[in-house]
Amino acid sequence: MIKDIDNTKLPLLEHLVELRRRLVRSAAVVLLAFLPCFYFAPAIYNFLALPLYDAYGLAPVEELEESEETWIERTLSDAWMLFSPSPDEDAAPAEPAGVTEGATIDRSADSEYPPRFIFTSPQEAFLTYVKVGFFVSLCVSLPFLAWQLWAFVAPGLYRREKKLVLPFMLVFPLLFTLGAAMVYYAFFPVALRFFLGFQQTGDFGQLPIVMEVRVSEYFSLLLKLLFAFGISFQLPLVMTLAARTGMVTAEGLKEKRKYAIVAVFVLAAVITPPDPFSQLGLALPLILLYEVSIWCARFTEQRKAKAEEAGEQEEEVEEVDDSQAYEETDFNPAR
Repeated sequence: MIKDIDNTKLPLLEHLVELRRRLVRSAAVVLLAFLPCFYFAPAIYNFLALPLYDAYGLAPVEELEESEETWIERTLSDAWMLFSPSPDEDAAPAEPAGVTEGATIDRSADSEYPPRFIFTSPQEAFLTYVKVGFFVSLCVSLPFLAWQLWAFVAPGLYRREKKLVLPFMLVFPLLFTLGAAMVYYAFFPVALRFFLGFQQTGDFGQLPIVMEVRVSEYFSLLLKLLFAFGISFQLPLVMTLAARTGMVTAEGLKEKRKYAIVAVFVLAAVITPPDPFSQLGLALPLILLYEVSIWCARFTEQRKAKAEEAGEQEEEVEEVDDSQAYEETDFNPAR
């Protein structure tokens, strides 16, 4: 049961102490979650790199057969090569694998242009793993952080305000996850294939153009798109809340549709990478979500109107009952 506002009055210092206590708990939980997340950061990064792995057209890694050498044997053979004599310089070089232009360029492990991640500073890979671990630890700790925020704010809210805010706090992570999943599984792989199409081989009269992805830039781009789509998918939630408070109406949203479309394309141009494909990939879902927001606002207005009508009918019934319950006597003259 949701209780009404807490009437206990606390001085400002007590509120600050309470806020500090909850911030310390939140920071401790994030730090505890960071340790295992940082340990598994390479595996998590490999999972985040699967869209690029699929864009290269690479097949999943198969298990080694019994006849193949193990990683210990490969390590020993690589170390032995350091002390072995150099190969014969007169030997004919291996023929490069046949390649074609654009996204169909051969990027297999045995090709002339093997796929790989690179880093251009000694600390770049380490700092990227730290960012990956911190990002995942925040995601894992998000339920606890939301509960701490609610426990700090809820005592100052009325019952009807709690009923209004609590469902939106539960729907927020679901919509954010839906937007992030759309980026990871639908939008980002197609965008990577589009970018790979600008590669070219080193034929006569031209230099090769091969996409070499830095670990930090790949993670930054993916994280930026995840947050952009995750926050953008909150549009119906925000408009529904604004409609319940009377800030916007369904008719007003319909009238401002053309301005909203322009604002959506401007926002997509600022958030996404500077190419038309990425901008359309964010702008079109936002326009669809704006239409959903209009429907949600209309549905909210209808429910609000029915609730007000039901409340007026209850007041009329109470007035009729009071007039009928009044009995005229010598001590209670007629009004």
